[in-house]
Amino acid sequence: MTAPAPTASRWTCDRCRVSVGRMDGGRAPLPQSWSTGATGSFCLTCRRERAAQAALETAPLDCSNDVKAKARRAGLIEFEMRRTPDLPDNAIARACRTSASAVAATRQALGRG
Repeated sequence: MTAPAPTASRWTCDRCRVSVGRMDGGRAPLPQSWSTGATGSFCLTCRRERAAQAALETAPLDCSNDVKAKARRAGLIEFEMRRTPDLPDNAIARACRTSASAVAATRQALGRG
């Protein structure tokens, strides 16, 4: 049996401190685009930033800014593909502020094309 979803009168992102809740102050489930776990609760914007930052941390320390930008973009695209795998490339591209061809190339590289 599945445990009931957690509810709260307010949800606050542990990174940016944005807070959401019901107008009437009643309890509500975690917003669909948010995540919560051992490291905290995070809004979609911060989830994206954390994914991009994690990808950036895998880049060599002495790499160029271009390589860093590509690593961040790839991390963000991969995050969006895991989050919404059925979205078309152009929708993921809009969310990531990149081109549909960059999304298609990442999808192909990940074997999801």
